[in-house]
Amino acid sequence: TVFLIGTAVSVWLGIGAALPIDKSLTLGLF
Repeated sequence: TVFLIGTAVSVWLGIGAALPIDKSLTLGLF
């Protein structure tokens, strides 16, 4: 479970870095 969460977070951060700030914040909220 921890490994899956870590992978999800890394992918999430990767997507956030590729998207504009507002979109990354919106994805972060949801």
